[in-house]
Amino acid sequence: MQKRDISQLYELIQKRKNCYFVCCDIESLMVINQMSRKAGDLAILETIRRMDEAAGEEDIVFRIGGDEFCLLTNSPQEEYAGNLAEAIRSHNTETFLFEGRQFPLSLHITVTRFEGNSLRYGNLFSSLYTALQHTKA
Repeated sequence: MQKRDISQLYELIQKRKNCYFVCCDIESLMVINQMSRKAGDLAILETIRRMDEAAGEEDIVFRIGGDEFCLLTNSPQEEYAGNLAEAIRSHNTETFLFEGRQFPLSLHITVTRFEGNSLRYGNLFSSLYTALQHTKA
């Protein structure tokens, strides 16, 4: 995975406008946070680790909200993104350790591509959030 600043990320998103996103949202993060905010922080780090582990070398993982993340692929193939989503999903219910206690971690995961005419920052992130909300319905 490559690391970029936000302006480089936006330029990259514009160049990859036909590529797919794999979006993830942590299930029940509020419950984990109620037990321990530090455990919640570890859940976020574990989510990024799982996404990064599944990502190809040219794919980019970034945060779009409190517990929502996206993996921007470098592929216009939905099958490629679907395979990444399945690789991430295969870790659902696995646990992470915090202060001697195992916390299960599962993610809502969806694959999407920006379908708008004008790739503007606000439109893109709104589209990604909407795609994630459909996975929770």
